[in-house]
Amino acid sequence: MFVMGDRSSDLRIRKLTERALKDRGVLPLAVLLEVVVPVSRLRALAQDLALSPKGFRIESAPARVLAPLLADRTDPSEMEKVVGLLLEPLLRAQQGDPSISDAAAAEQAVADQAASIRFKDQELQRLRDELERAREAALRAGEREAATRRAADLDAEVLRTELARQSQKPTKLPARATDAASRERELDHRLHEVLQELEARAAADEALRRQFAHERTRVRDLEDEVKDLESLLPKGRRRKARPPPPPEPVRFRLPHFLPSFHKSLDGKDRKSIERAVQAVLLFCTEGHAYPGLEVKKMGGQDTWSLRASLGLRVYFKDRDDGDIDVLELADREEQHTTLRGLKDR
Repeated sequence: MFVMGDRSSDLRIRKLTERALKDRGVLPLAVLLEVVVPVSRLRALAQDLALSPKGFRIESAPARVLAPLLADRTDPSEMEKVVGLLLEPLLRAQQGDPSISDAAAAEQAVADQAASIRFKDQELQRLRDELERAREAALRAGEREAATRRAADLDAEVLRTELARQSQKPTKLPARATDAASRERELDHRLHEVLQELEARAAADEALRRQFAHERTRVRDLEDEVKDLESLLPKGRRRKARPPPPPEPVRFRLPHFLPSFHKSLDGKDRKSIERAVQAVLLFCTEGHAYPGLEVKKMGGQDTWSLRASLGLRVYFKDRDDGDIDVLELADREEQHTTLRGLKDR
């Protein structure tokens, strides 16, 4: 029977509780035998039933090997003996018999200690894996934040250059008042687009900063928890810290601009073409995760799109050698027409 407050008993109760919650209150017989019954009783019954655990002698087989073997009995008399192992402590208590001899109690204590160490090892490994994932997420968040900041700086520089160029142009009186109003509306629309893009990048940068701060806090908490668990392990079972593997080099994707892409440039202004080529080269160096490009796969086909500006999208396909075929530059509003044309080719 379990004694509340004893560390080994608390660990066994915790293990059973986690399994019951995981399986909606169902506890397999093998789990109950492994956690509740002393390993000496499992070995004795396995020897009595002439069982042969794979890869172990019965005298040295652990409970995790014997329990499933015993729980798999199909003979009613054998299963009765197996289930009786779970009721032995209760029957002894009712009959007033001593619960366990000194030798059995010592063996049970050793088995409980081994189970406790195994549980600590599993918990420590889980926390190490979670810590590694948190570190990788924090690193990716930092990279995205830096990339977003670079893109925002680039857009701000483009805006300053364009405003400076507009201010340096000599003022000419238009032939008609409607031409002046149209020009002014066009400039206001362009300025509004750039300001919207800057606001979006600022919001994305702020969200990445918050996520990065959260990931760093999570990393520190996991490191403290790992240290606490490592201090509970025996010194002989503590693993030495291994140096992290070197980062893999970033592969550059070579863009192949197809004739359909050059044809789609007809009627596009130079600034739009520059932005499209810059976006393609940025994808080839940074990859799918770059936040400003909004790379996504089109549904129902193997075509991808990336964002060149607020109103322009570049469509491409992956090649077998890892490079890309750049298919077309089109307005965002014409996406359905463009995809239908690409699908029909």
